[in-house]
Amino acid sequence: MTIGKEIRLKKILRDGKTIIVPIDHPIEGYFKELEDPRRVVEEIIRGGADGVLLRRGSLAKTYDLVAGRLAIVYRISGATFTSGDMGDQRLTSSVEEAVRYDADAIAYTVYVAHPKENDMYEIFSRLVEEAEYYGLPVIGEVLVWENAKVDAFEYLRIGVRTLGEEGAAIVKSGFPSDFSLYRDLVRYSIVPVIAAGGPKMDSPRKVLEFVKAVMDAGAVGTCIGRNVWQQESPSKMIRAMRRIVREGASVDEAMSELL
Repeated sequence: MTIGKEIRLKKILRDGKTIIVPIDHPIEGYFKELEDPRRVVEEIIRGGADGVLLRRGSLAKTYDLVAGRLAIVYRISGATFTSGDMGDQRLTSSVEEAVRYDADAIAYTVYVAHPKENDMYEIFSRLVEEAEYYGLPVIGEVLVWENAKVDAFEYLRIGVRTLGEEGAAIVKSGFPSDFSLYRDLVRYSIVPVIAAGGPKMDSPRKVLEFVKAVMDAGAVGTCIGRNVWQQESPSKMIRAMRRIVREGASVDEAMSELL
């Protein structure tokens, strides 16, 4: 591992833990909360998050806020909602552009059980090789294609391991609904795992219960978007999550931050 890569990872994994807030969702549909990315980024900073995951457009709108305050995880893949297949991930940027934008990592998503799964893995592996030259960590995200009729847990577990085997520095993973399976998923990974948040949950408490469960299972942090910036106070939610991620607080203790 190069010194540059180690420095960038330290900005993301502060003391081995991290809270990253993604705001890369607008190509996936309309989210009124993301109409003003500056307001959202200000909330993310106020809450004490470690990093933000975003695309080039939102970075251009918020770079003066982000610089020196948040680690930049630059989204390099995507598929539009209007394309009809969110699982068909394409390259939307390059390693060189991420370096020019002073990113601390790039993020690429693989949808397992998708007909083009192997194509996505091939692209991912090439990105890792190219990023290694620049000392740029790659965060590999693994999700299950929504149209697949498969055992989500087993496919996620294999996907997490595969991305680690192909050079991911960190794996961002979806999680099955059964909390008891979380530890088995994390244990199979050979690199640190952070939790994707998925669809909006029923209540703030449900979000914190999820964060507690994944941390207890061995995850090193979270990369949760909608369940942060769709809350009444995103900064308070981040502070509540920090209590769990960084202090090992209980859900009840973390809930006090939302008052």
